[in-house]
Amino acid sequence: MLHPNSELPQNLQDLAKSLSFVQAVPLGMMQGIPFLAMRLSTENDTTLAENSITCEFRPSVFNVQFKGENIALCIVQFRLNGSNDHIYTVSYDLKNDTQYSDCFELLAMKQYGLLLMTDNGHDFMQFDTNVDLGFEPQAMLHGARELATDYDPVLCQEVIYAITTQGETQADLWAFLEQMAPFEKSWYGGMQLGATKV
Repeated sequence: MLHPNSELPQNLQDLAKSLSFVQAVPLGMMQGIPFLAMRLSTENDTTLAENSITCEFRPSVFNVQFKGENIALCIVQFRLNGSNDHIYTVSYDLKNDTQYSDCFELLAMKQYGLLLMTDNGHDFMQFDTNVDLGFEPQAMLHGARELATDYDPVLCQEVIYAITTQGETQADLWAFLEQMAPFEKSWYGGMQLGATKV
């Protein structure tokens, strides 16, 4: 159901106007469930109003050697309705306590929620993630964080930028991350980042 954005707190109303169409933003825990915000084009008003949205997500956990530091991060991509035209990306610096906590809760792989917003309205949607993976995503996060050095957060942002700009589209990034941190390797990858390319 589409609700008017005027019902949202002012900070979320502002977020609805400033978000790009490929960016997901963590909102923390709401009623015990990790929530993220995403912005859709107004062409999706009907889909949102009819509650006909599906979502899948895939995390990629990395330790990256860069400028003498070991940087730990997780990039999570969400794909709505199985469409490569609707892929959203969020990145977490795993040495940042708040970002690590947000990512850790998401990778419990139980439930998560999305605040989906257009210029005309919004809806809160909740999804179940109960799947038998054969490995513990939260353990991968913990391990990556333990391997990390005490780096400057700016370095992590440089690494995130270098990785998330691989390819021209979000679908290209999805394919790149799938190759670098595949499911069979528990969504984990290690790499060394040079001055110009991954």
